[in-house]
Amino acid sequence: MTIKAQEARLWQKVKKNLTGFHLTRIESSTINGIPDIHAANKDHVFWIELKSDEANYPKLNKWQIVWINKYVKAGGKVIILDETLSKKLLKLYRPVSGFTDPRSLVSFASFSFPLQWPRIRETILQELVNCAA
Repeated sequence: MTIKAQEARLWQKVKKNLTGFHLTRIESSTINGIPDIHAANKDHVFWIELKSDEANYPKLNKWQIVWINKYVKAGGKVIILDETLSKKLLKLYRPVSGFTDPRSLVSFASFSFPLQWPRIRETILQELVNCAA
């Protein structure tokens, strides 16, 4: 299965299970690096970048790194959902400052399969609250 197909499957899981958010999938060929999903609820607005591959870190391309760095510098929030299928693991990352190498990012949470989406949702919400404080 291609990485694009794996990320499409991850999007279907997120759309079905990450309840309580208004989620909009963005597929842009005009803005390089924009994350995959715009997310909002009554308290938070943020972007979600989906990754599904075999790397031990989120494999972001140079345009994604630039976009995320600019958005975070402007006060925005980005959550990276990084699924490693062979390890049956989903890691969550939130870049908080400029970075050039995605291998330097540290996950704030990790979940084993089968995924417990209510727990993932609460962990994301708590991280968003923590970064607002």
